[in-house]
Amino acid sequence: MLGFSEFEGIPAFLSSYSFKHFTVLMKDEKIICLTRCLEPPIGLPERWSILNIVPRARIHIPHGLPHCELLPAPRFHYEQREWRRFLDFLHCRDMVAILKHECFEFFILPPDTVSSSAHIKVAYKMGKGCYAPMHVGGHHAPKLEFETYTDPQHHAVKQERPLEKNYVRADPSYLQTLGQAHSGWIFGAVAELVDNARDAKAKRLDISIDIIYSKRAGKHIPMLSVIDDGHGMSHQDIVRMTCFGHKQGGIDDPDRLGKFGIGFKTGSMRLGKDALVLTQTANSRSIAFLSQSLNEGKDNLEIPIVSYRREGQYMEVDTSVHSETLAKYNLKAIKEFSPFDKYLIGEKTGLFHGRCTGTQIYIWHLEEWTSDYCLEWQCGLNGGSTFHQGDILIRSRRIRSRPGQISQKVPLDYSLRVYLEVIFLVPRMKIYVQGSLVKSRPLQKSLNKTSIETGNIMGKPLHLTLGFCQLEWEQANCGIFLYWHGRLIEAYKRVGGMIHNGEIGRGVIGVVDVTDLMNAGNGRVWVHNNKQGFQDCEAYAQLELWLGRKVDEYWDQNFDKLQLTKNAAVYKPDHEWVQCDKCRKWRVLSADFDSKSLPSQWFCYMKPFSQSCDIPEEKLEYEVITLSTKRSGCEDKEKLPQCKDDFYDASVKPKGKPGIVAVGAKRTRSEYHRACKK
Repeated sequence: MLGFSEFEGIPAFLSSYSFKHFTVLMKDEKIICLTRCLEPPIGLPERWSILNIVPRARIHIPHGLPHCELLPAPRFHYEQREWRRFLDFLHCRDMVAILKHECFEFFILPPDTVSSSAHIKVAYKMGKGCYAPMHVGGHHAPKLEFETYTDPQHHAVKQERPLEKNYVRADPSYLQTLGQAHSGWIFGAVAELVDNARDAKAKRLDISIDIIYSKRAGKHIPMLSVIDDGHGMSHQDIVRMTCFGHKQGGIDDPDRLGKFGIGFKTGSMRLGKDALVLTQTANSRSIAFLSQSLNEGKDNLEIPIVSYRREGQYMEVDTSVHSETLAKYNLKAIKEFSPFDKYLIGEKTGLFHGRCTGTQIYIWHLEEWTSDYCLEWQCGLNGGSTFHQGDILIRSRRIRSRPGQISQKVPLDYSLRVYLEVIFLVPRMKIYVQGSLVKSRPLQKSLNKTSIETGNIMGKPLHLTLGFCQLEWEQANCGIFLYWHGRLIEAYKRVGGMIHNGEIGRGVIGVVDVTDLMNAGNGRVWVHNNKQGFQDCEAYAQLELWLGRKVDEYWDQNFDKLQLTKNAAVYKPDHEWVQCDKCRKWRVLSADFDSKSLPSQWFCYMKPFSQSCDIPEEKLEYEVITLSTKRSGCEDKEKLPQCKDDFYDASVKPKGKPGIVAVGAKRTRSEYHRACKK
């Protein structure tokens, strides 16, 4: 028998093959045969020693383990003879050969027939307590950066060999840990999925909860769906989105919200126990399953992914990323542990026909609230008023804790529709909740007595928009809305005097984007990874002080003007705006136009704009206070107190610019008639 000295590795004549597929099988330091392994889960060593051979009856091999195949590649007649003797031993005595490599255990199963050219099955699994930096599939899986969707031009990536079963080296209980990132507010989890749709350049996003029948549960259950028409994800992108341990990007891209690589996982696992993703690009389609139900009782986390190559309407399994056998196994697991059989999968993939590309996310086993669910959903009426539109609500209606807040009516905290109205600083994407369109509300354009303040913190410029909002005054709310990358991070943040007195600043709203200020350099940002707050840092501390000063100054300058109003007077925004349903640009309405006469769908060619979508969007100037030229409730002037104008002193109005007042113009209460004092 040949020893080690007589064999120095893989022979040169096999150099045209991948070395990862060839290994010399050995026992007790003696060579059995050079073998070729088809689709191993990891790269194999050149010499692979059998640790033990035991009767199959004495070893428990779980049913359904993935397997690869071992084929003989004898170099000499001796190896051919030894291979046959080895198989004959396993077959006649019903024995299993045990091997190990890295974190995997391998089981060479006894063959059904014996011959010098017969191949054998090798089942494998990960050993217990094996926790290493996580990856999916093969030993040389591609380097992964951070969670994001791909560009439409991305193609399925060719690899040296197919990826094997999608095992991740982590305990399944880690999925529950991920969901705790949004334990304080469940809408933060929904926002993660909305962020992904925006990063995918989606023009439309549909969010809804519907009732479906689950054969596994034996009853009807609610299922949350989040469907966008973005550019979809390739196989590598969906691996990046569903798996763990990826490197963050080295650049803070202001056009992207995906940064930390955990948004989908933390969001979906907070909303429910199981999530299925269907995604399609111009040339691929993939299905992924992130499930607590599938992984219950397992030692390591398994994430089934099936990808297809797509050419027009033609579709086939993408064997460049996994084998057809693995695709069938993963698809079987998805059907077994989800409500998605082949008919429902076909129905959902049919939604791509009109959109060509996009991503669909389905989440079930939703978070429970006693005998019901944490979320409550209401279906809207087609063509109904804003009071009859669908919504998804937090059942508890709990108000989030904020320093100095006394109001118990903050719809943004428990109404998904209200939250999505202001989630983006510059809303462009159409968002539908329970089938009805969410009318975006750009806060900067919705204020009365608007003041735009500029400042500089740590060498970085800031623009703060302050103004009065009638609705927030009625609900006793106030505070600053802080945006990062154009996405709302904190709402109703009280600063300055607002913190110490619930009536100070009532109705005053501020809007500021802090993207540049919260950039820590080297790709780092001072934003929590759940994107619901900022880290305690010098930049944020100075921002709070600066905001407090500006809000106090604004309140001091405008207190009398905001308080000395006729009872039941309503202050409308300085300008009213409408958004085109085609180009998504905002158009300012003329002062004499009744916004209530606008149709539910409005386009730029309609009145009062009556122009092309190519016209640029109008922007407000900085460093001015724009005062309202329109106020309801003041038609009968004879019944008003005989005093100077409540809004501004005509003596400080710049000539030639009606309605514009220089910043800093202030009047004392003593200038008012006695009947006008509070």
